[in-house]
Amino acid sequence: MKGSIRQPKVFISYSWSSSQHEQWVLDLAERLSNDGIVVVLDKWDIKEGQDKHVFMEQMVNDVSIKKVLVVCDSVYQTKADDRKGGVGTETQLISKEVYENTVQEKFIPIVREYDGAGKPCIPHYMASRIYIDLSSDEKFEESYQKLIRNLYDKPLLKRPVLGTPPAYIAEEDQVISKTSHKVTEIKNALLNDRRSSNGLISDYLDTVISSLEDYRLSGGSITDFDDHVIETIEKMLPVRDDFIDFVFTVFKYQESVDLEKFHNFFEKLIPFSYRQANVQPYTDVDYDNYKFFTYELILNFVAILLQLKKYKEISHFTNSQYFYRHSNSGELTYNGIEIFNTHSRSLDEIRNKRLNLRRVSLTADLIKAHSTRSDISFDEIKQADLVLYYITELHGGKSSFSWFPRTSVYNYRGSAVELFERMISLQHFEKIKELFDVQNIEQLKKSMIEYIERNKDQQRRYSGLWDYDIRPLENVIDIAKIGTVK
Repeated sequence: MKGSIRQPKVFISYSWSSSQHEQWVLDLAERLSNDGIVVVLDKWDIKEGQDKHVFMEQMVNDVSIKKVLVVCDSVYQTKADDRKGGVGTETQLISKEVYENTVQEKFIPIVREYDGAGKPCIPHYMASRIYIDLSSDEKFEESYQKLIRNLYDKPLLKRPVLGTPPAYIAEEDQVISKTSHKVTEIKNALLNDRRSSNGLISDYLDTVISSLEDYRLSGGSITDFDDHVIETIEKMLPVRDDFIDFVFTVFKYQESVDLEKFHNFFEKLIPFSYRQANVQPYTDVDYDNYKFFTYELILNFVAILLQLKKYKEISHFTNSQYFYRHSNSGELTYNGIEIFNTHSRSLDEIRNKRLNLRRVSLTADLIKAHSTRSDISFDEIKQADLVLYYITELHGGKSSFSWFPRTSVYNYRGSAVELFERMISLQHFEKIKELFDVQNIEQLKKSMIEYIERNKDQQRRYSGLWDYDIRPLENVIDIAKIGTVK
């Protein structure tokens, strides 16, 4: 076997909970070694004088290590969740990989203990992962065989050979977005300087609004309604992609963009996230597909404008008010851009609980999963999310809620915004100052000081949340260094 099958290499992460637990881990490592697994273990591989934290980081990031076996008992769980000791250091390294890649298979939880409620002692960040149960003698042999098969990539059950689609599938008409052909028409009109381009742009935006009616849902009280929300969100992807192509086209090729057309378009999106007048019965989750769609759409819109360095245009939208009729009273009301960032309860609460996914934000997970385009990356989406958060915070939170950067769950080691970090350069500040709606450095400093004063006696609403990496604005923008590099 050793001559024909490549022997995998693994690293074992564990806590020194007790001498008995350490011996159990040592026995596991020895048995794995006897079964042809190359095991890296601190007791065998750390020498006197070595930095154990550097060793851990090397093991987690070592491409030659196929799997990291995370031996989970109550002590390991507590240290990981509290980020304490060596386990805490490893947790910071491993959780980064887990959150940045939701299909990450390198890290395997090995359950050694259950808590008083009968739940496996697994750290929060790995709670949704499929684990190997080695907690008892009764389960050990069967589970150990599963582990060995996993490490050698030799599963007991194999996927059958893929067949061909049924004939009727090929005969059915595929669903095509109503806006799919319009972006090409607009681009041709802009490139050929035709006056019809303005009319085509208006027509496109109207078509998007009318096409959204095709995705209305109802019956949010049924048990698996969240499945319908997810399904509908996926069906709306062509509309989102056409809109991304449209925004790139207009802001690249039109010399002077009519921003009010976009502002009016965004205002028309708002009612989709709320109950229509005279609609009964209803539930608040009936509109969660639209809530997700508008949030994702605004993120992509701002990310594109950031990519194209359209800072004045971004400022227009972040400083605007968006009017809409309240669905209950019919009263005309308004909010800032934060109106497009509302909580999708069917995803982040109901689905999370129903399927026991234990994810921090399914909304963020879904946006990341959708970030497959070559022209706009997930990192750009995360930056746009933070830019919107910090700008609305700086402006003082004009409404009862504010922009919440949900994708920040995927940040790591500080929510840096490179656009802001570069403001130490005076030249860069002059380019982006319109983003803050200021004319000079002193005005920005004044706004920052007012912001700090407003919040000095308050605990930041989001910066303290355990699973989100959102720093206070004064830790992101150092007002003493703005424009100091000439």
